[in-house]
Amino acid sequence: MNQVLFKNEVEITKRWLFYIENEASALMQRDGFAIQNYSDRELFNPDMEDYLSTDEAGDAVDAFHDTESLNLNLIEEIRTNAVPTKVRLRFRKLKTKIKQVFCDVVHSIEGLDTKGIIKAVLIALIPAFATGIPALVLPIIIAMVAYLLKYGIEKTCPV
Repeated sequence: MNQVLFKNEVEITKRWLFYIENEASALMQRDGFAIQNYSDRELFNPDMEDYLSTDEAGDAVDAFHDTESLNLNLIEEIRTNAVPTKVRLRFRKLKTKIKQVFCDVVHSIEGLDTKGIIKAVLIALIPAFATGIPALVLPIIIAMVAYLLKYGIEKTCPV
């Protein structure tokens, strides 16, 4: 199911901002690998595989280079062989695209609280997806916010 959560700024409600901030705050209690692994396990989500197999996903991510590595444990690493190569590559490109937008926003703003950062990132991501931000990418965004809260901008988005 490819549910779209945010098609415009109005749909980014205080309830969603609270939810994302709360999830990121809980996740930041874990170590760096666990935070990254939280989002990378989405590769095994059947809905993510279905989404990444579509032309819509291809249009959204195929122009990006897959620079983001995956943080998987040994069992998950072995399991990636069962995921089609096109899906694995598109997942890495999807992470790269989200991280690029996330870091561009975080580097360009100052003085915003966590909810303000989340909202600015979501607003910037809306045009990156033709029909709005898919619900499937929420764990990736949550993990990036958690990493930012735990390690700061220098480690999350090095220049």
